[in-house]
Amino acid sequence: MPAPPFFSIIMPTYNRAALLGRAIASVLAQVESQWELLVADDGSTDDTWPLLCDWQASDPRVRCWRHENGGQSVARNRLLAEASAPWVAFLDSDDEFEPSHLARRREAIESDPSVDMWISPMRVVGDPLVPCRHHPGQMIHVDRCLGVGMIVVRREAIVAVGGFPEIRYAEDSALVKKLVVVGVRSRKLRDRSYVYHRDHADTITQNRLRDVSAPKNDRPLF
Repeated sequence: MPAPPFFSIIMPTYNRAALLGRAIASVLAQVESQWELLVADDGSTDDTWPLLCDWQASDPRVRCWRHENGGQSVARNRLLAEASAPWVAFLDSDDEFEPSHLARRREAIESDPSVDMWISPMRVVGDPLVPCRHHPGQMIHVDRCLGVGMIVVRREAIVAVGGFPEIRYAEDSALVKKLVVVGVRSRKLRDRSYVYHRDHADTITQNRLRDVSAPKNDRPLF
């Protein structure tokens, strides 16, 4: 009987048929094998869903759902309700993990059981500068921001704060702020094994910046 998953990997996706295979293949290539990949097709109109069905058929650890478009927060909360592992990791469908990503985080988790959330920087492919939410028109390095790809967190901690706030922008930093407020203990890793792709025009970040005006009082966390 296979071992239960240690990580539930949460991946919402929308019209990412051209990039989805890279993200999923990077999960299948993990040194750490105790994971489940939960993917929500958030109402795609391209070939995303047929491709997900093929991936799901190829590996029982890949589980997929499809629903009407509701945005990143709705999709992530849907997947969190299906998660069964004690720890949750996040992967955007246009990004990827290096093969050691989950193994290194499991090593950190087991080295200090008192920690509920581990935070690490990302390796950026492409332009590392993103628009600053606090100063419109100013660009800042992505290391000063915080996205869910930078964290692994206990599932029970996310459930306790009610999951992601269902907003269209900066829901990842809003979640982390909720976790900090309730006293979740966090530590940082220096490992950059999450690969954040900003080397194509249709990135998730750029799309969301076009769709929504960022709140002016939301400062970078670090």
